[in-house]
Amino acid sequence: MHQTLLSRSAAVLALLTCLLLVGCGSSGPKKYRVTGTVKYKGEPLKTGTITFRSIDGQHNGAGTIAGGSYDIPEVSGLPAGKYQVTISSPDPKAPQAAAAGGMPGDSSAIPKDLLPAKYNTSTELSAEIKSDGSNEIPFDLK
Repeated sequence: MHQTLLSRSAAVLALLTCLLLVGCGSSGPKKYRVTGTVKYKGEPLKTGTITFRSIDGQHNGAGTIAGGSYDIPEVSGLPAGKYQVTISSPDPKAPQAAAAGGMPGDSSAIPKDLLPAKYNTSTELSAEIKSDGSNEIPFDLK
């Protein structure tokens, strides 16, 4: 009985030591919620995706655009810093162009984007996530 109690105590002590060494919280920089609106030619973008990639290449985050708004919650948010932003909105009506080596209709086919390349594949968009205040970042695409 005494031996079992000592074994359990040793196991609990080992577990607590491991937890202290690992830490209680998640490591890495604090993340911030990012929200905003996306308009294209003055109208809210119906559907799409928005992606933020840090200039140093260390962090990225993405959200879904619905009814002209997006929201990246703090849990999957972004650390403070400067980011390159891409916004895409696949055209659901357009026939799909074949991806490299694929055939039209393949699941690997890439849909045509409603937005010009300067907002996605050759993006000119950028944003800064701040550690103080609101990170509500609107995009008014022309």
